[in-house]
Parts: sequence; C-alpha cells; structure tokens
Amino acid sequence: MKHRHPPNKRLTSERERRRKYLCKGVIKRGSNAAWLGFWRWTGRLFKVIALGALTAGIYFGATTGWRKLFWQNPDYALREIHFTSDGSLTREQALQTIRLKPGDNIFSYRIAAAREALRNLPQVATAEVTRYLPNRIEITVTERKPTAWVVPKLSDTTANAQGTYLLDARGLVFQPKHILPEFKALPTIAGVQIEDLEPGKRIRKAEVDAALELLRRNREAGAFKVISIDVSKAYCIVATDQRHAQLTFGLDDIGAQLNRLSIVQSETALIGQEIQTVNLIPVRNIPVTFMPPAQPEPDDFAEAAPPTPPKSRIPSPSKTTTPGTSKDKTPPSGKKGDSSKPKEKDGGGLLKRFRTA
Repeated sequence: MKHRHPPNKRLTSERERRRKYLCKGVIKRGSNAAWLGFWRWTGRLFKVIALGALTAGIYFGATTGWRKLFWQNPDYALREIHFTSDGSLTREQALQTIRLKPGDNIFSYRIAAAREALRNLPQVATAEVTRYLPNRIEITVTERKPTAWVVPKLSDTTANAQGTYLLDARGLVFQPKHILPEFKALPTIAGVQIEDLEPGKRIRKAEVDAALELLRRNREAGAFKVISIDVSKAYCIVATDQRHAQLTFGLDDIGAQLNRLSIVQSETALIGQEIQTVNLIPVRNIPVTFMPPAQPEPDDFAEAAPPTPPKSRIPSPSKTTTPGTSKDKTPPSGKKGDSSKPKEKDGGGLLKRFRTA
C-alpha cells in the first residue's frame, strides 16, 4: 500500500506562517506580537517626523536666507533709473506707466511686464527694460515718428483741436501725451471719420494709404512741400503745397503721377507761369490752370513813379531881348515842330505784347 503525501498548500500570509510554528499553551517572555507591532510603528513614526523636520529646516533656512540676502538687503534697493527716449515721452510718464519707484527692492519688479506695459503705449514702437545688479534699471524707448495729423476738416487746427490724432508712416494712429514744437509743422490729412479711429490701430483705407505714400515719396524727393491733403472724395486725393496750388492725385501709381507733375512744373517754369490746379490722373492731356497775374495797387504806382521836375524856361543864347518890344520872351518849348522836345514813347507795343501773353 502506497503512502500518499498531503498536497502542498502555499501559505499566503505572514500570520499563517508564524502560526505554523506556534505551540499552544507555551508562553515566551518578550515575544508579544502586540508589543512588536507597537515598536515597529513607533520607529516608522519617528522616521517620518525626522524627515519632516529636516525638510522644514531646509525650507525655513532657504527662505530666510533668500529674504535676508536679497529681498531685505539694502544693497539691492533701486537707486538709479536711466531713461532714454527719442520722442516726446517723458521720464515721469514712463515711470508712472511701469510703476517704478526709487527705494524699492530691485527684485520686486517684473521686467517682462514692465516692457510690455511700455510697448502698449500707442506712441511707443519698441521698448527695452534691463535690470543691472545691484541697484540700477535702464529704460530705452523708441517712439513712432509722426508723419501727419488727422483732422475731420481742413479748417480745424491740428495740435489744438479736440479729437486730432497723429499718423506714422505705416498709418498707425496714436495721440502723444506731450506735443513737441516740430509736430505742429506736420502736414494735415483731412476728411477722415475721427469716430472710427482707435489709438494703437492702423487706418485701413485706400485714400489714407495713398496720402501716406505721397508724403513718403515727396519727403524723399523734396520737390515741393505738402501743407494738407484732402481725402474726403475717396476716389482721389487733393494735395495743397506751400504756394497754395491744388494737386489732384489718383489712389494708384503715385510715383508715375509725381513724374508727370515734374514734367508739368518744368514746362510751366519755361513760360514763366505758376500752377494753380493740376489733375495728374490722366496720362495725357493733363488739365492745368495757372495763377492769375498779380495786379499792383494804385498806391504802388504812386510810390514807384519818380517826382516830375518843375519846368523852367531857358532864354535862347542867339537872341537878345530889348525892353519895350513884343518879342522880349523866348517862344515856349512846347511849340509844335520844336525838335528839342523828346518824343514820348508809344506804349502800344508793350500793351499789345502784355495782352497776347
């Protein structure tokens, strides 16, 4: 008869494995399972407390050292602020925008946020804010160069009118907080709806783009000086120069129209005339009107004419006068047929030439 071995049963827990070797009714000193578990968990607790204390100590020491060495260190108090700008933005306006205050800690300012605040100003093109340890901040601002004023009507004044804006070469609208004297001499673009303008945004209109293109090309060539440009017609622009001549341009191909204008100016200079109006939109048969001739005032003739010398009678040296005769006086110089009197020039030829001109 074969002996059968009991099946191998795997013990799955620590408690069951220990219970296998326990003898019932036998008590060993110091082998209480409850005390062993208590000391085991107590040791774990002390380890956790020690690790937490170490972490708290490191954190407290780091934060205290950072605060003492940097945030509360008087060496890092802001003392020097260098501001550079090429326009009308003042130092006080820039410091108020980014809220810089001398004496505060230099690490308390966010350089990126300060730079973005300056760039959000419509008149600022680029801005750089740099921090230099221990106590210096440099601000460099490049402003937009204004090209012209924008007004609703030509009769409005530029710098003193309410609701006027400045345009740069790209057509971006901005309002400077401080108007420089040279801004008042800029040309005027009239006929734009001021209500539709928004500072910091571009004007997307074909007539305004054509006016800016005309100003740019004229500034490069310097052929004439533009005083104002009327864009109210929307299909063309009318520029007024320093001689109050009105020049009509189309919205396309400003360069070709300026070439036609130079040809017209050279032709009118040959005949001694000045342009009053010219329409440069046609390629041929350009309509031109000339300035009327200046009429002198009557007072100008009176001041320009020399005084007439008094007439005097001179006796003839060939004849002697005797008293009591009827021929005691020389004949008047105004006698008919007298060759000594110069003949007056006939102004008929000059008048005829003036009329034909």
